Amino acid sequence: MMNGDEYIRSLQAMKTVVYVNGQKVSDYYNHPVMKPAVNTLAAIYDLASDPELDRDIHALIVTESDLTGGRVNRFLKILQSQEDLLARMKLQRALMRYTGGCFGGRCVAGAVINSLWSVTYEMEKAGCSAPYHQRFRNYMKAVQEQDLAVSGNITDAKGDRSLPPHRQSDPDLYVRVVERRKDGIVVNGAKLQQSGAPVAHERLVVPTTALGPDDEPYAVAFAVPGDAEGVVHVNDSACINAKFEAMDHEDIGNATFGMHQSAHIFFDNVFVPWERVFLCGEWEASRDLVHRFSDFQRLASSSCRCGYIDLCIGAALAMADYNGVASKSHIQEKLIDMSVDAETIYGLVAGASAHSTDTASGVPLPDTLIINAAKLYMNDAILRTAQKLAEIGGGILVTRPSNRDLRIPKVGDLLRKYHKGRDGIDVGDRVKMARLCESLSGLASMTPILSVIAAGPPATQRLNFRLMTDLKRDRRAAERLAGIAPKKKHKNGKEFSR
Repeated sequence: MMNGDEYIRSLQAMKTVVYVNGQKVSDYYNHPVMKPAVNTLAAIYDLASDPELDRDIHALIVTESDLTGGRVNRFLKILQSQEDLLARMKLQRALMRYTGGCFGGRCVAGAVINSLWSVTYEMEKAGCSAPYHQRFRNYMKAVQEQDLAVSGNITDAKGDRSLPPHRQSDPDLYVRVVERRKDGIVVNGAKLQQSGAPVAHERLVVPTTALGPDDEPYAVAFAVPGDAEGVVHVNDSACINAKFEAMDHEDIGNATFGMHQSAHIFFDNVFVPWERVFLCGEWEASRDLVHRFSDFQRLASSSCRCGYIDLCIGAALAMADYNGVASKSHIQEKLIDMSVDAETIYGLVAGASAHSTDTASGVPLPDTLIINAAKLYMNDAILRTAQKLAEIGGGILVTRPSNRDLRIPKVGDLLRKYHKGRDGIDVGDRVKMARLCESLSGLASMTPILSVIAAGPPATQRLNFRLMTDLKRDRRAAERLAGIAPKKKHKNGKEFSR
């Protein structure tokens, strides 16, 4: 199995075409916008190759291959049991807690691999004349032996979402076969918003939607190396990317691993040899393929966000401690609420795994309703977590001075003087944690955080309600309706019923 340095050298040996901010970048693996994603995958390779880094994660990430009989990274594992699902769930949470970054360049592959494995197996048993499953078996064995990072690619451009692929005004809005040759096929189209794609070795492509009989050219699944001729990557342009180019390393919360990286992938008349084609025209298979992918990826994504909330809890607690308010009841309640959300999501994922059903190939499918409930709950929980993190952290999350400001003679001393927290806490540590809190919250724009904090945090508004709500009036009204006699006070102040 590769370590992190070997992984980076393997990227350097490729000729992957990548554009970042309008420029073609040959050493994209060193570009400040993409380096965090490379670091994240390199860390995963290191954790797998060196148990001393983290024995618990190592035990989760390294497993045995049913194809080679040797060790394999769990992201390349063909699932064979509920225990495999549960181990994947635990791994996703642990890795997010370790890196705080997106490892989509590996994690999406698990969903594509296992859905494609199970569907091609069933096609073979049903008498499909093309040896798709055997091809995929050979491909996966080679991938496992080389310990390659596989990017699962599913999201097409889609165009008019109300129309199926064959009715689009531009036929390339869904990836399609444009030519069948004796030695393979030629494909055209794009996969958009693919997490971590440029930093993986392989592109494993499947349909994005269930197809009909008129969509036969779009029923295609295949694999190509990331540097295959005609494959082009354009990195996303999220506003948050700008800070990796413009700001000092010290001013970026989690600068090493970042938060997320994705890219658009164009397949411009790309040739795929038959041994790397796993579906070609069998539109009936697309429904199960897409459904299974979705449930597998929702399991991974929901588990991942549990680790993300864990990090938010830790950052919020540290920030509250630096501010001297960690023991306050309203802070503790927010932390508990965040923990409840994390464990609720995790419990739903575990339930979906425990209620899995086995396919004919032995691949277990998580329970559809439960795993979809986990994903829906997670969507809201992440937003709640971000707001609570902003409430606890305060305005410093977006109003702190920069590292360059802190280096200004005399002015830097004043900034440190007036950004002091409780005694015993280094001002630099308080600023660093504020940076991480901002990054984790996802509220990088000033407006969301300042809307929570400006004119006093929510705890201050609640205090006013505790002080000013006429509770005695409301109690008297309730007691009157309940038929309880009103109290009359003695001169000594004690109450008695009339």
